[in-house]
Amino acid sequence: PKQEKTVKKKKQKKKRIPGWLSWGLSVLFLSFGLTVLFSFLTEISIKGSPVYICVIVLIVLLFLNIGCDMIANAIITCQPDAFHAMASNKIKGAKRAVTLCKNATKLGSVFADVIGDICGIVSGAAGAVLVVYIAAIADGNIWEIVSSILVSAVIGALTVGGKAIFKHFAMKYNKQIVFSFAKFTTFFKKEK
Repeated sequence: PKQEKTVKKKKQKKKRIPGWLSWGLSVLFLSFGLTVLFSFLTEISIKGSPVYICVIVLIVLLFLNIGCDMIANAIITCQPDAFHAMASNKIKGAKRAVTLCKNATKLGSVFADVIGDICGIVSGAAGAVLVVYIAAIADGNIWEIVSSILVSAVIGALTVGGKAIFKHFAMKYNKQIVFSFAKFTTFFKKEK
């Protein structure tokens, strides 16, 4: 009895960081690191490059943003039950799909919020470079304003419209998307 009380007191003294705070801090540092990485890659890709390189980088960022949002929605709406039988038959990617579904909230947050928002921010920066190119060609204050508004509007419309269109596919084909993504990840890290 006396030993149990001492063990309980020791456990009470060790206060752990709450799960929500730990997760929030992890996302904060992950966001910072990914933003630095994406910004760096974008900067070295478009700095001093022709305008078509800037457009290509912008399109890649838009596709990445929309694709990550689609994966997030598929993972969040998919049930792990769909993959249990496949996992018991040792089908490659099935165990990973179960893991993805079980961690849907966190993964959805990483894909939709972290990567998606970072791509949105960095694509805005790439859009600003595109505006500078257009303004230099147009050579006039009114065209600089118009090009800035148009580039922002096109980036916003493609991002939001793309996410809206692919959300439907993410929910309708969630099992196929989750399984394909899980199978893809096994190329980088083997299943246990």
